[in-house]
Order: sequence, then structure tokens, then C-alpha cells
Amino acid sequence: MTNTLAANILALRQIIKQPYKQTLFNMNDVISNKEMTRRQKCFGGKWDLFSNEGNLGTSESLWVSRKENMIRYLACDCTSTMDVSASLLKQNRFPQWSWILSEAQNQGRGQLGRSWISMPGNLFATIRLPQNAGTLGNLLPLALGVVLVEVMAELGLPAEIKWPNDILVGRTKVGGILVEERYGKSLAGIGINVHKGPEADFFSQSFKIIPGSFQTFGVKISVPHLWMRIELFLKHRLAAFISHPGHVVERLGKCLAFKNEPIIVTHAGPWNGPATLVDISATGGLIIRTARGDQMIDRGQISPQVF
Repeated sequence: MTNTLAANILALRQIIKQPYKQTLFNMNDVISNKEMTRRQKCFGGKWDLFSNEGNLGTSESLWVSRKENMIRYLACDCTSTMDVSASLLKQNRFPQWSWILSEAQNQGRGQLGRSWISMPGNLFATIRLPQNAGTLGNLLPLALGVVLVEVMAELGLPAEIKWPNDILVGRTKVGGILVEERYGKSLAGIGINVHKGPEADFFSQSFKIIPGSFQTFGVKISVPHLWMRIELFLKHRLAAFISHPGHVVERLGKCLAFKNEPIIVTHAGPWNGPATLVDISATGGLIIRTARGDQMIDRGQISPQVF
């Protein structure tokens, strides 16, 4: 950890010590004006109502604040933060490191276009990455996963990365990452179950892994404070990973879920079925041991074998 990052973390801890009482929501609730004011105060700076000249996919007010060369957005509800950020990008209103954080989203999605069940009160954000982030290729979502693992370690959560883009704690899914290229720019969507995950039946049927949340493991933190940590770590760690991609693979070796364990591989192309997870390749692919020998896959979905 660099001295600059360590100093910034200490400063951030002082901010997080300040009281912040976040209201918990039901699925049909909309964020209150009081909660929005809390969030704006937490992030600091001057916030204004965004002049929406087109349909951005937000059903409620969108607030905007400029900070240095980036723009920050806070939404009450939206289709998905990824879609809203893409619309802002098209309007040249989403420069590098800009982000949008929404209280709820109703059309969230994850890997392979699957629906992401977005429980209000959790973290839903999209951030625009540096122009050279795309040079990481398939390592990019994994590098972002490593950053999230490091953030969670600071909070006392022993997180793992389920290839290619899920975050597990105690073998329950607490978060996910979606990287998309829009208009030649890299956008990273991040969803984290801070207060509550979706119903277990949906996830157990779709992913063979039940949902979890920070609260499940006794960690209480507000969404704004968590996002400030993530933003800080991203800006410091991603640059190092871009310069030294091998560091991503090295870190993954210590936090890769199901390593040396039996798994089921689907949607992978060259191999679908039972395998053993061996390791991560230098390019971010998954090395698996199958009945036909060791193979490398660069797409697909894995789940633990249930005996």
C-alpha cells in the first residue's frame, strides 16, 4: 500500500466516524429528500438539479456536482446506472472518473445479460474508467474485483472473486461487476448488497450460490461511505494494475474462489460440464482441468458442484 493511499484511508476513516443514519427501504419505496440531502452532504461540494434535455432513464430527480475534472451524479431511481452513464457519455457529460450512484434501479443486469435484482438501499454505481484501462483486456473486471476485495478486507470481510466478475463472502454473493465499452470508453458497473440481498431462491436456481450482504456478516456502513472507499482504492490501485498486469494475476491467486475445487462450467464454448478450477491465466482466462486435459476458457459461467 502506498503512503498516499494510506494517508487518504486515514482521512477517510475520520469522515466515516461522523454519524450517518441511512434509512432502509422496501422494494416500492423511493429515496426521501432527507436521505438525498444526507448523501449530498456526505460527498461534499455543491449539488444542483440536473437539466435533463433527453430521456436518461431516471424516473426521479438527478443531482449533479462537479469536482475537479470529474462529474458526480446522484439518482433516486433509474433503469440502470450503466444505461444512464452511457446516455451522459453520449452528451459529453461523463468525463474520466465521473460516476453515478443510484438508490435503486429497475433494469439492472449482470453477466450474460442476466437480470440483476436491485434491492433499494444497496450500492448501485457506474464509474468511467481511464482511457488506458481497456489495455487490461479480460483482466479488467478481475482487477476491479481485486480492488473490491481489498476494500472489503479493510472492513473485516474476507472476500473472494468468483471468476469472472462476482464477489463472494463466506461463499455467498455480495456483489458483482459489469464492464462495458460505450462510445469507445470503458464503464464499470458495480453492485453490492450492503443491507440486504435478493431472495435466496432466485440465486440458488440461477447461480447455485445464495445471496449475502454486508449486514449478514455484521458489517454496517452507509452506501456513500462505502462508495468513497471504493472510489479512493480504484484511483490508486487501477493505475498500478494497468502498468503491471501481472500484479492482478498475482493478487487473484490469493483470493480466487473455488481454486482446486470441482466446478460446473457453462456457456464457455470449448468445454461445458464438470471440471476442476486450476488457476487464472496471464490474460485473465480460467484454467480448468477436464476429462480432456487442462484447458483455458475466456468466457462463460462457473458454479460449484453440488453433490
